[in-house]
Formats: sequence, C-alpha cells, structure tokens
Amino acid sequence: MRSSIRLALPIVAAATALVLTGCNDDDGDGAFGSVGGSSGGEQDGGSADGGDGGEDTAPPSDTTGGDTGDTGDTGDTGDAGSGGTGTAPTAEQLEGDWYTGTDPLSANLEIRSGEVTYYEDLDVEGDLCQGQVTDAGLSLSGCQQYGDESWTDMSATWTLESENVLNVTWSSGQTQTYRNAETGGFSEEEVAEINETIERLQGLNFN
Repeated sequence: MRSSIRLALPIVAAATALVLTGCNDDDGDGAFGSVGGSSGGEQDGGSADGGDGGEDTAPPSDTTGGDTGDTGDTGDTGDAGSGGTGTAPTAEQLEGDWYTGTDPLSANLEIRSGEVTYYEDLDVEGDLCQGQVTDAGLSLSGCQQYGDESWTDMSATWTLESENVLNVTWSSGQTQTYRNAETGGFSEEEVAEINETIERLQGLNFN
C-alpha cells in the first residue's frame, strides 16, 4: 500500500488557484508522497497516432492542399496529435499538478522539470506510475499496481487547449481532459472537494 499521503491542499482566497504543499519535498513528489521502486508496467504501449489531418478536396494544381474554404482554418489540421483541439505545450506550460476532476475517481498528472508522476485515480486502488516528458507527450517507465487490474497505457500524446486545460490521449485511445490546479484551473469550491478527497485518503491505513 502507499506509505505516505500528501497533506490536504490549502485554498487560496485571493485567487481560484491551488497552492500545493509538499510537491517538491525531500521524500518525493505527487499527491501521495514518494514512490517506491517501479514494479510491473514494463509493457510499452504504442505511441498514439496523430489526427487524420482532414480531407483534401482541392484540384491537383493547388500546391497548398488546403480545403475549399468552408471552415476558414489556415493552420494545419490534425498535426497536433490526438487528445482534442489545441497546440503542443511547452515545457513551462506543462509544469504543475493536473487533475481530471475532484472526486476519488479523478486521475492526476504531476509534471516537474520533465518528470511525470501519474495517479490512475485518487482512491486506494489507483495505480501509481512514473515517467518522463517526451517530444510527443509522455512515456511511463513503470507502475505500482494497487487495484485488481494494472495500468497498461505506458505512453500518451497531449495538446494544450488553454492555459489551464490539457487534453491527453493514451496509447490505447483513451482520452482525458486535465485542469492545472496550480494556475487557477479550479474554483475554490472545487479545491475544497479535492481537499476532502485527500483528507479521506489520509484517514485510511496505508501500512
């Protein structure tokens, strides 16, 4: 079982942002503190393919290969990879603590200086994985299994929909939308719900 759990997150009244405690402490990052050695999860999933890029209806003489102008798009279509609309995020934009929601079934991605900690969910059976940021997205090097089924998606691509919204597509095709808890992605009410979820975990035995 997990040996330690991060303290509940304080609400910042001046803004709808999350101030994370213990994110860069000496004994590890992430919502539950340090992670023991990586076990299992060595099965590498294939990297997710990018979008189709749209259909070209222009005549052969049109060297741009663009569409007929009905959408008004001037940029490339589908080149940003899977995971919804958006742009490829920079390393700075990826930094932070990303959640799909506030309840125990929500997933969590913590990204620090190119290192990734992934929590399948915020409940006792969610697997815990570690990996790195890659040119295309992320690659997990290993996971600790806590539930009946192990997490097997070991790579993903992503696009940044906005400053606080990250769309992730795993190698299996599963998609998730994350909000950054450190840059105002959650309201104060939602922060309180995350606190309740973490406090619930603190009340459980992880020996």
